[in-house]
Amino acid sequence: MAILTYDERLKEIRLLMQYAVPKKAMAKAEKFINRYATDPIALTLFKEFYSYLPEAKDDAITALYCLDRKRGAFLLCATTILDSYLYIVTTEKAEFLGPIKEGIWDEEVLSFFGYKDRDDFLKRHETLAEAVEHTPTHLAQDLCPICSVAEGENHISGCPLELCPWCGGQIITCTCRFTQLGTDRINEESELDSFLDLLEKKGRIPYNPRDQRPSYLTEDVLK
Repeated sequence: MAILTYDERLKEIRLLMQYAVPKKAMAKAEKFINRYATDPIALTLFKEFYSYLPEAKDDAITALYCLDRKRGAFLLCATTILDSYLYIVTTEKAEFLGPIKEGIWDEEVLSFFGYKDRDDFLKRHETLAEAVEHTPTHLAQDLCPICSVAEGENHISGCPLELCPWCGGQIITCTCRFTQLGTDRINEESELDSFLDLLEKKGRIPYNPRDQRPSYLTEDVLK
């Protein structure tokens, strides 16, 4: 499956919006998504929202808040014309969790983000008055512009900015994976798993924006 550019992803979202957004709200809704034109996290959420409207009624996102984030996963609240909804989002997918007023029922999600239980979440996010607006990931200096992990966290496997602990080069382009496995090519997923085990044992190099963040972010780097 081909990887879509940001322009192509925006085009998809705008097409979905034609069937989802009230006409009188369209101009503001388009202006809002344009703010996040090169943010893979926000674009993933937008596509999910406009593909599957929570209330099955015309709606539009008017604000986006980041309630929590960890290892490249974001707990976002999308405020819309009708309500405010929770999503857990990565660069790969967005999962709808329900209206924020109902809290989070999924125990795995609660545990992942450090909430004791649903009541703990509701206490911490009783209102959105102090919620932080989601910053486009390419503007957040402490986030990897590719896989969106925070400074000090390990990259998501396959991120082109991860450095190799053996040679210091980019791990997806250096030859250390072949050297460590004693082979000249990787054909099986099990071989990749074996390399990831070796990588963990060696000690992965966590994201450091001072050393790993490109000074100039182009479409080729971001996509």
